[in-house]
Amino acid sequence: MKRAWRWELCLLLPTMVVFSTACGYSLAGRGSFLPEHIKTIGVPSFINMSAQPGVAEIFTEKVIEEFASRGKYVIKPEAAGVDAVLSGTVMSFTIAPETLRGGVDESSANEAARYSMVVRARVEFKDLLDDSMIWEDANFAFRESWEIGDNPDEFFDQQGLAMERAAAEFAKALVSRILEAF
Repeated sequence: MKRAWRWELCLLLPTMVVFSTACGYSLAGRGSFLPEHIKTIGVPSFINMSAQPGVAEIFTEKVIEEFASRGKYVIKPEAAGVDAVLSGTVMSFTIAPETLRGGVDESSANEAARYSMVVRARVEFKDLLDDSMIWEDANFAFRESWEIGDNPDEFFDQQGLAMERAAAEFAKALVSRILEAF
């Protein structure tokens, strides 16, 4: 009985090795379809065309952090002395009530319970060595929503946190699209 089991194992093991090495799985979000000669990427501060002060700086910072977290490239905050450059312009930044509170009196019925933030940006990723555009999106949009507690004074606290979350998620989506050729 033991001999039969060993025989099956001897047949099964090489088959498993062949199939496991043949599949092309890799970790999502860690690949790159960029040209091999790109080693250094410049990410200068995004331009802010929106009415929201400071939004471009937060989004630029998160994009730099996301590129750096991939570990494969040297990231610089300027466009000089790099192999490729990512430039962006925040075109619009809007915050609007998404849902209203269902209050028992008229004053609380008109209060927002949930807000949404939409950020639209024009983004270009250019290979400076080949002088070619690798990736661009004239209307890269990202949306974040957040709840407001019972205290309306919490709106601004929640807005700042929502902007940080939106910037981090915006950066992940942007960097993934660039590196994974979407």
